[in-house]
Amino acid sequence: MTFDPTTNRIPFDLLTEDERAALKAWPHGWEYFGRWPNGWNLCDSPEWASVAVYRGKPAPVVVSWYRNIEPQHGQTRSRHFADLTASPSRIAVLRIDICNGVSTAHLEDME
Repeated sequence: MTFDPTTNRIPFDLLTEDERAALKAWPHGWEYFGRWPNGWNLCDSPEWASVAVYRGKPAPVVVSWYRNIEPQHGQTRSRHFADLTASPSRIAVLRIDICNGVSTAHLEDME
């Protein structure tokens, strides 16, 4: 069975050494199960307490928007649709990714 840190329900002390290492190395952060407040809570710097149950936070979802750079433009959620609706005067395509409220812009090559 493959260990998935995002679905862990086992106290830290009962995990194997490999499972502990995988959980500690999880790149997206951690959550712990607590009684107060009841349920899963964010955990920026875990103490790795032996009786605590930790799990890896799921990878963030990235939403991308594409915008044609041209005199008349509109935004779309698909590069394919941006290509289909582009005018001959298009000079570039701008992709804007939004992940956890943070936007990054990428100027893409013409195809």
